[in-house]
Amino acid sequence: MLNIGFVSALALGLFVLIAWGVRTLPAERWQMLAAVPIAKGVDGSWRGLNLTFYGFFSASGNTFGFAIMLLLLGCLRVPTTISALLVIFVIAICLPASRLMANMVERKRNTFTIAGAAFVAAIALPLLLPALRPIAWRALHHDLPPLPILAAAATAYALGESVGRLACLSFGCCYGMPVRDANPVIARLFQKHNLIIHGSTKKAAYASGLAGEPLLPVQAITSVIFAMAGLAGIACFLTQRFRLAALIPIIASWGWRACSESLRADHRGSSRISLYQVMAIVAVIYLGTAILLMPVSGQLTPSLSAGFAQLTATPVIVLLQILWLGLFLYYGRSRVTASTLSFHVVADRI
Repeated sequence: MLNIGFVSALALGLFVLIAWGVRTLPAERWQMLAAVPIAKGVDGSWRGLNLTFYGFFSASGNTFGFAIMLLLLGCLRVPTTISALLVIFVIAICLPASRLMANMVERKRNTFTIAGAAFVAAIALPLLLPALRPIAWRALHHDLPPLPILAAAATAYALGESVGRLACLSFGCCYGMPVRDANPVIARLFQKHNLIIHGSTKKAAYASGLAGEPLLPVQAITSVIFAMAGLAGIACFLTQRFRLAALIPIIASWGWRACSESLRADHRGSSRISLYQVMAIVAVIYLGTAILLMPVSGQLTPSLSAGFAQLTATPVIVLLQILWLGLFLYYGRSRVTASTLSFHVVADRI
């Protein structure tokens, strides 16, 4: 009963959040969260550093994903130390990779790619786990079952990305092609249910001139697909079907990435088939093969109560708070927009 209640509550919360985000975040108001004065000009105004909702939702999505991973590992009674080290390892890979891969594919130094970062982590994690297994056993006398851990990571990634994709709605990036340019069948499908991005500082506006244009709602579809895949992964994980818990999020998330590239209008490289599509296909084949070949480790019975006990421990809560703040400062400081601030006294309130 606890498992059903948890998955149901999580599904309700996710879809309410996604529905709100799709309706609200494309508005111009929801790009900048704050502007911080950093240098005063000769005219008395200040040059501002923009902090964005892109950073807020990216940090929230990533932290939510890592919290799900810690919860699922806690359900298997994996020690907090090992779980935290795995999370830190993934972060250490993903943060630099998110900029490096964007620079390689899109030739842009001031942008990020979650897909590229996730691809690097997806390649590294199946190789890392067998190497860590004997170390964990000698140091902490605890086994690291590779298949359940990969299932936890795949599920956490899908759920975290379902929230993190709201960042793209706010910043106007990862946008779909105009409805008028789409295949007639697809165009009719999204004639009414499209996405319109507002504001000259949104990426769809300054990169492609598509502000106010009905677009295919690729970001919204991505959020929904990833949320459904992650929820299915949790349900399978809690019922000990670890192979399915890994395969469903991997096939759904990377498979959709490969398909959705053909529906997007933002720059994805100069080749007809983008490097991101190649990454997605390689990830499905590589991870799918690894998961099918991995043996199930003994009789593991996930306990949601044990998972919540570990997730709500004070050190874990502090770790997640520090993680969110660090990710917000990393992703949220806008490098492609600026602001000018001025301050004055309200005379009638003195």
